[in-house]
Amino acid sequence: MELHLAQVNVATLRRPMEHPDTAPFADGLDPVNALAESSPGFVWRLQTEEGNATSIRAFPNPLTIPNLSVWESLPQLRDFVYRGLHRDFFRKRADWFEAGSVTAMWWIPAGTLPTLDDAKVRLQFIDRFGPSPFAFEMGQQFPTLAVVPRELDHPDVAAMIGRLNIELKARTPQGGSNFFHLAAEHVGPGNGAFYVAYLDGSPVACGAYRRIDEAPGAAEVKRMWSHPDHRGNKLGAAVLATIEAAAVADGYHELRLETGEYLTEAVGLYRRFGFDACESWGEYAGVPLSYTMSKPLIPA
Repeated sequence: MELHLAQVNVATLRRPMEHPDTAPFADGLDPVNALAESSPGFVWRLQTEEGNATSIRAFPNPLTIPNLSVWESLPQLRDFVYRGLHRDFFRKRADWFEAGSVTAMWWIPAGTLPTLDDAKVRLQFIDRFGPSPFAFEMGQQFPTLAVVPRELDHPDVAAMIGRLNIELKARTPQGGSNFFHLAAEHVGPGNGAFYVAYLDGSPVACGAYRRIDEAPGAAEVKRMWSHPDHRGNKLGAAVLATIEAAAVADGYHELRLETGEYLTEAVGLYRRFGFDACESWGEYAGVPLSYTMSKPLIPA
């Protein structure tokens, strides 16, 4: 799988674009953007008809400006940022912007483009979990991670579900139950999706969500698993963040899940994402040792 690097930085102007003190920044936008587009490795950048992103209102403060772009590689992005005209522009940023800009970088399959909602998810992930392969900053070294949708019959999916089932059976106390069933239609278009996380090209984590028919507007997290040798890379959190963002984009307003309270690592992750215990539903009602959780979904 060929990957490209997405990057976002968000900063807040000290004064509006029309203010004389901001004029050097405004006057430099066109030449800097033209330089970016002619630079080796440039793929795409977010812009309006005016050719920049300064009028895009993605945050409550109207002076907050997002910069979102895609590059073929990290060295090519670094060369643009720290050399030539952009370097000179970058060094003067404190003249125009408040302190405290935020940045994130992440890998995407070549041929796809990020959205501002995608960027917000990565920024929130760094704020919540710190840098990781899912979202990192310039100068930080991590394995490449891409979380992509897969069909349920994909070979990588089958292998991971098999390992997940074995692990769950081994950890389920006597009298407990497991709910393994997930059909292709459950994660088909309009119903949900199944995701696989690839770390340096190897499938190492997965998870899905599906519509809950008896609870309109709600979706259920299913089949969460990460390889035990790579769990320090926050793969479960990366998959869950992807699921949450996709469910929001699909119009769901609630996520639910079923697990076992004895699965302390999983419960801890869900609680960190804002899930709380909830009343059981459907096939989980009255099942011994079953632990159900839910959280409201709020757009990024």
